[in-house]
Amino acid sequence: MNENKAQTAFRTYLDAFGKTSPAEREEVIRSCVAEDVSFSNPGVDGRGRDHLLTHTARFQERFPGDRFKINWLREQHGQVLAEWTQVSRDGTEFITAHSYARLDDEGRIVQFAGFWDPF
Repeated sequence: MNENKAQTAFRTYLDAFGKTSPAEREEVIRSCVAEDVSFSNPGVDGRGRDHLLTHTARFQERFPGDRFKINWLREQHGQVLAEWTQVSRDGTEFITAHSYARLDDEGRIVQFAGFWDPF
């Protein structure tokens, strides 16, 4: 698959949640997310890269070593829609959900929204 900027930014964003090193998470997030990003899911509604970094740290505290596997991804005009599955470090699939992202002209995520049934 020949990925474009939007698809790459989306994959990079989800990969950040699986990084156990705070420095590595920060480097990855800063590479693909705009400073004033807005993000939401059933449990959070946030704004700003620093708030997002706190959110990713909390994810790793709650789910150490978990990562996201992308099942499918669609892109059009700087927008991405995807289905993903949260996978634990032992390979157990935890939840499958959907996310939407919108990117700026530089290919950085400015809006990210995740959708799933709260657990």
